[in-house]
Amino acid sequence: MKNQKKEKIKQVVKSITIGILDSLLAIAENFVITMDRHEVYKTVYGYRENEWSFEKISKYFSSLKHRGYLEFERVGGKESIRFTNKAKLALLDKISARKAEEEKYYFVSFDIPERLRINRDSFRRTIKRLGFREIQKSLWACKKGVGEFVEMAAEEYKVSDYVIYLVTDITNVNENLDKMFGKQIEVINNNPA
Repeated sequence: MKNQKKEKIKQVVKSITIGILDSLLAIAENFVITMDRHEVYKTVYGYRENEWSFEKISKYFSSLKHRGYLEFERVGGKESIRFTNKAKLALLDKISARKAEEEKYYFVSFDIPERLRINRDSFRRTIKRLGFREIQKSLWACKKGVGEFVEMAAEEYKVSDYVIYLVTDITNVNENLDKMFGKQIEVINNNPA
């Protein structure tokens, strides 16, 4: 019973964290917000007025800073709020969804040793969230320019030495890739939302 309660609390905290970070993402430019922190609180409160009180938002911002999701610094008399890599990784689904597909293909290849299996699994889950699909063992492809997030994830999970990121217009498997990603797009477009 205690484990269920802990898990429920953990899910609620995660939901609130993602909610506030998503609200910040709506007003952030390059993952930095330069305005008075109280103005940011008011803006987030406007997005989440029916869910949280202004005081809860204020406390939660402090919690997000303490937990490593946000950094605060003074810039020109105003306190700016900066997303950390941890926050960006938490929002990858939302960030990736906002990126448009391109004509180029983006590839990630990795050969991460077994001793780093946990890091490898975390990295693999991250690139899946970015929209990459496996085309061969340890070779993944995507049609979105998300290289900065691949590099960030590789650094965060300490596997940079084992990861290669490539961008190309033409491959010897373009037809297969077009079919693979074309079907994915058709499924999304035919899905009533």
